[in-house]
Amino acid sequence: MTVLLALTDSRLFWTIALGMGVVVIAVVIVLMVLLLSYLGDIGRSVTRLLEVSGQVAQNTSPIVEFAATGQVLEMIKDEALIHDGYLESQLR
Repeated sequence: MTVLLALTDSRLFWTIALGMGVVVIAVVIVLMVLLLSYLGDIGRSVTRLLEVSGQVAQNTSPIVEFAATGQVLEMIKDEALIHDGYLESQLR
């Protein structure tokens, strides 16, 4: 009777251990699938970000030309003052 009881206990423990192993493996598989899904989402987001950053670079490239705007406006102001002086002298 004790041999049968020991054998039953041994099988019960093995069954529990195998059942726990199956549960752990199932959880690992689910987590790996979620991880792969998240990695795919991140990859698609990075691809979209690279596309948008290229468009932003194209849209903002003319900003460098604004550096010369101050000098051009200064020249226009100087010319306008010359004309203003000329017109003032003509009206007197």
